[in-house]
Amino acid sequence: MIVPAPAAAWPSPTRGWLVVALLFLAAILAYTDRQVLSLLVDPIRADVGLTDADIALLMGPAFALVYGVAGVPLGFAADRVSRSRLLFAGILTWSIGTIACAFAPDFRSLFAARLIVGLGEAVLSPAAISLIADHFRPERRSLAVGVYFTGIAIGIGGAILIGAFAIDLVRAGLFVATPIAGLAQWRLVLLAVGLPGILFALLFLTVREPARQDDRQQADTTAPQPLARFVLGMAALFLAAATASLLDNAVGAWAPSLLIRNFGMDEADVGRQLGLGLMLGYGGGMLVGGWLADAAARRFGAQGKALVCLAAMLLTIPAAFLLDAPSAATTLIGVPLYFALSAVVTASGLSAIVDAAPATQRGAATAIAFFLNVAIGAGIGPGLVVAVADWQGGGLGPALTVTVIALYVLAALALTAHLLQGRRHGRG
Repeated sequence: MIVPAPAAAWPSPTRGWLVVALLFLAAILAYTDRQVLSLLVDPIRADVGLTDADIALLMGPAFALVYGVAGVPLGFAADRVSRSRLLFAGILTWSIGTIACAFAPDFRSLFAARLIVGLGEAVLSPAAISLIADHFRPERRSLAVGVYFTGIAIGIGGAILIGAFAIDLVRAGLFVATPIAGLAQWRLVLLAVGLPGILFALLFLTVREPARQDDRQQADTTAPQPLARFVLGMAALFLAAATASLLDNAVGAWAPSLLIRNFGMDEADVGRQLGLGLMLGYGGGMLVGGWLADAAARRFGAQGKALVCLAAMLLTIPAAFLLDAPSAATTLIGVPLYFALSAVVTASGLSAIVDAAPATQRGAATAIAFFLNVAIGAGIGPGLVVAVADWQGGGLGPALTVTVIALYVLAALALTAHLLQGRRHGRG
């Protein structure tokens, strides 16, 4: 049973939304640093002498390996130490990693620099979700979580848009009089997105820690269930979030290359058009998903957010056919539409997990969710598309469509079974 804490125990709404605004900007910065490589695939391949498989390793396992290893202990840390200081250290670390990517001379150096990016970003979401949960009541929390994830959404699209803007500036001679003028333009793009993070990290040293709120009060005096049992009980929602992450990473990694290779579009044009579409589609999907999740929870109870998650997955399946469209214009509609629907899956699914977790386990539960999201998503997604394309022999478009449909069908079946089981036991 969820019993809201007394009004005086919660921080003011103004303070809460100021913290969300900072976390929103941190998410944009993080996902820009993480995703900007997707626009730079072909220049990096040509300059460093890499294959598509090498690029998939850089966008996937190189980031996911350390993120997965470090994420869970950092999530436990978010339940015990200052989250604002954790965020300062994390932002500083991933920004240094992005700058190191700009100077990497070969594949091994790029791989090592991406490990540093993953280590820093492993801090962000466990600490952010824990902070949000202690600033907002359960019945208002999904919208705040959705706003935070909108920052992630804008980061995914913004990485491409910012990359396009940086390419235009470099072509216009922005660095012509500097000592780094001789660097390849993809290296200058990475410097442009990495350097601001060092200053931005300092802002989190000004954030006050809120009291840790436990809005889940037991009718008896028993201790919260072990974390492992909680994760198993919510396995279908963890799987839904991880599937969305896998497919977001897969589509996000290869959509720019799909437009460049299949339709001969210029990298900067792809960045402007696709980047704006992703910001609107994914960002809007996160906000709508958070709002729908809160509304469904008020109407249908504990299972309401999971119902929204399932509905969004089912709608994504037919939308996936637009990823293999015969024209660039249709593809530029299909990719943002996919991300809008997938964002609803993410916002509603993760919000349901946060609501179900006790206050003393929120950071750890979020870290496990993001470990699965990155270990399965970033770690497998980009490479899986390459494997499906090689198996089909049909290029990136068919591979993306097949991957999205197959995995969302499996995740939807698992979540349906979870909801039916909950209904039999009288939950929600």
